[in-house]
Amino acid sequence: MNGVKYVDSGIDNTNFFDDHGRTKEDLKTGMMVAIFGPFNGANGTADNITVLRHVDGPMDDNGVDLATNRLKVMGQDIVVDTSTVFDNGVTNLADLQALQGANLHHPELEVHGSADNNGVIHATFINKWTNDNVAGRSVQVRGTVAGLDTVAKLFSIGRETVDYNILGTLPAGMVNGSFVETKGTLRPSDNVLVSTSVRLEDATGGQPSGSKAEVAGYVNRVVTPNASFEMIGPNGVQIVTWTAGTTTFTGGTGTDIVGGVKIEVEGTRKPGGALAATKIEFRRASNIMFKTRVTNPQPLFLTLFGVTVAVNTLTQYEDGSSVNLKTFGQANILAGDTLKVSAFLDNNASIVATRVERIDAIAFDQHTLQGPVGAKANPTLTILGVTVTTTAGGTTFLQADETPFPGLAPLDQQIAFFNAVTPGQTIVKARGQFSLGGVLATEVKIEPTIDN
Repeated sequence: MNGVKYVDSGIDNTNFFDDHGRTKEDLKTGMMVAIFGPFNGANGTADNITVLRHVDGPMDDNGVDLATNRLKVMGQDIVVDTSTVFDNGVTNLADLQALQGANLHHPELEVHGSADNNGVIHATFINKWTNDNVAGRSVQVRGTVAGLDTVAKLFSIGRETVDYNILGTLPAGMVNGSFVETKGTLRPSDNVLVSTSVRLEDATGGQPSGSKAEVAGYVNRVVTPNASFEMIGPNGVQIVTWTAGTTTFTGGTGTDIVGGVKIEVEGTRKPGGALAATKIEFRRASNIMFKTRVTNPQPLFLTLFGVTVAVNTLTQYEDGSSVNLKTFGQANILAGDTLKVSAFLDNNASIVATRVERIDAIAFDQHTLQGPVGAKANPTLTILGVTVTTTAGGTTFLQADETPFPGLAPLDQQIAFFNAVTPGQTIVKARGQFSLGGVLATEVKIEPTIDN
């Protein structure tokens, strides 16, 4: 996790905490957890593990917006990108939209991730529990408190109203702006969450001064320019301090620390709980995706569609193939393996992988490339330097909401698609046959641009 390999041999049901009866063997790529225990560099020992789901409950009415890659669960705004892991019978937002069936169903979902400074949850893992909501099922949401009314005993997280009349009291020190986790059930008459517990989260985990920590999340706000900022993660808000010349930056500089930026921080706890950063690494939204065979895998990069993709200590790995290695990493990848890789462009225009999954071989016409368009000249466009060729009548042209581009004839749809593409801005996903260094596309689709 965060580039550290933890030994978990001492973890059992006494020090693994999950509300759904999971064990450590049930952990999956993309899940958010808090691990406490000593670590040094890239190795550590887990003393306890806590699963940190952000929201667990039914999807809202009209819960999916394919045009923006967003969904709503219990009043929480959630965005997905190419690195989001879907589990238990769903593979993308379109599956959830089809499952909802014009609001006939409200799938029960478990969403992991971190909220940004606007309260939008950037999902890393989405699990479908059931195809429809279950009356009386326990639900949970964590986030920032707003609208606290101690007389009516109500508050809100996102657009979800929480009623704590049955609970009666709140944790000492809880105010508007506090980061909490609340559990309970949804009242059928108005979908208000009737709370049976509220916990005030401590993003420091109670670590004493001098403890090492590695945390991931988003910049909430700058406190002191060039010195400190608030960072919001899956378990709350904490202060991070940094010093020019002492703190190491990767993928950016101190001037890039602004509200909404995704970061990974390594440092040491100070008296009072602030984290003194020794290293800050910037992460971007994963708008790039490859699904194809790998050539020439090396310790620090992969070659896909002839494009070099860098890997680093924060790249996640999963073996989703029939081989199904439990422990899987860069060293296990062989030339000719089929991979699905999510990635982003860093400040130097290098492509950096956030997630690498080995999958079984795909059909010859199912190779997929997604990324920003560099140039266009109907009937071709370039994505990350790879030429994609389309044909009227042989290529399906889709808008961001997955509906076809308008046009009375295939040629009209092709023209409409190219008119909608702006080089340097538009993200396009192309699927088809990879041959002679290019893609002969059977389908091209405009993709929403997800930003941090």
